[in-house]
Amino acid sequence: MDVAGLAAGRFFDVVWVPETGSTNDDLTRQAQSDFGQPRVRFTDLQTAGRGRRDRRWDMEPGGGLLISFYVPWTSTSTAHLVPTALGVAAVDASTAVGRRVGLKWPNDLVVSSGQKLGGMLGNTVLDGSELAGVVVGLGCNVSWPPLGQDGLDAATSLDRLGDEPVDRWKLAQALIARFDSELTSIESSGPNALHQRYRERCLTIGSAVRIENSDGSFTAGIATDIDPSGALLLDVEGVQRRIDVGDVVHLRPASHGDG
Repeated sequence: MDVAGLAAGRFFDVVWVPETGSTNDDLTRQAQSDFGQPRVRFTDLQTAGRGRRDRRWDMEPGGGLLISFYVPWTSTSTAHLVPTALGVAAVDASTAVGRRVGLKWPNDLVVSSGQKLGGMLGNTVLDGSELAGVVVGLGCNVSWPPLGQDGLDAATSLDRLGDEPVDRWKLAQALIARFDSELTSIESSGPNALHQRYRERCLTIGSAVRIENSDGSFTAGIATDIDPSGALLLDVEGVQRRIDVGDVVHLRPASHGDG
């Protein structure tokens, strides 16, 4: 498949493969040969796809956009901005193909009803003991799951949000260009504008939520904001809590519309 037309900015090394284990793992290995080369890799089928906490994540072949980026990045204090930039770019790329979606903290694409469209997962790449870059991947449901798929009421797809099917390649093209633009904005002007764009697109802010921790405990409250470090600020019975990690369940969404 000719993917040359998908290249944008720093991302001129764009590769599509019909099947792979994990596009994130592929790019993590490839980065070892040239830490300074940005790369994009996407596929129709991942046989070892995973989500947060190494949960297995499966999708029918060709049912979505499965794409990963390697971004050379040596600042440990700002590495968290790379997945943040991809999240903002994913929302805007969806808008470009006629779909209105939002972000659920920290790394999911959702609609205002709470149904999930996709998620992002990242990892760092080291050169010895020093940070060399960040690999971040996005899995976004495009045609999968179809309407009426048993057991998948919590998920939806871009096709189900509109009258016409979404072209995956147009979605990929928009995503690559917008991600490059967000990274350029950080490099030239700092993180403040990106932080504001993330907050504007984050449906978690203003929602009643439950934070589920890895040890099985949970904390419930009202999500009031995202701080500049990317942490979620939670009002728990009048006391502000700062949440760095955890899985969010929207108990009552904020008043956002899908349009």
